[in-house]
Amino acid sequence: MASIYEGTFDTASLQKELTQALDEDRKYKATDEMKKRAIHTAAGDEAHDPVTSKELQNLSKSERQRNRLYHKKKASLMPATRPATLTGADDGAAPPKSSVEFQRTWQRSCATDAAKLQYLERTTPARLAKLFLAEIDADLFGSIVACLCRSLRAVNPDGEIDAFEAEQVLVHRSMAILAAIGTTRRRSLLLSFLTDAQRDDLSQLLDHLHSVAGDANEALLDLRRLYATP
Repeated sequence: MASIYEGTFDTASLQKELTQALDEDRKYKATDEMKKRAIHTAAGDEAHDPVTSKELQNLSKSERQRNRLYHKKKASLMPATRPATLTGADDGAAPPKSSVEFQRTWQRSCATDAAKLQYLERTTPARLAKLFLAEIDADLFGSIVACLCRSLRAVNPDGEIDAFEAEQVLVHRSMAILAAIGTTRRRSLLLSFLTDAQRDDLSQLLDHLHSVAGDANEALLDLRRLYATP
């Protein structure tokens, strides 16, 4: 059984155990109800057959004892299931090992743009390129683009010199992320699946990068060629 201290959770195993426990509970309740009715019916005949009534009562006590043990087991399972909810705060603490893991953590644990940026930084552009070499889901890509777009607008909205360095860092990070994802083999298919809103976000992101990086930035020109939407 998965432990809360092990860092990983076998939700399929836990679900199976809980299902089995619930089945046992239903069987117990049905059996216990039948035995109670049998005891009630036999109560009038107790004088004729006291042994049978006593055996049923003793058996019922044994079943109740088993039920108490079942409820203890059921209660011990419940805390272990809570960390496996869709708000696992530690899910993004380590770089993802697969594209599926990245998407799952992105959707369930990265609730804010700050958390999303941190997860992208932890994953690194090089790892992103490997994870999504074959393909990337259009909605996931759109979510990444939207996050970068919002973050760039928020980092230095008034063009302050004090925030210029942070803006430059985010610009270069965004360009590296786009370049990494742009190596996916099904880029044309990805772009064709984008919604109008997602295409608009991508266009705004490239324009914002252009406004900061300048016209002569070769890396940005490459990005515009990569993400030329059909």
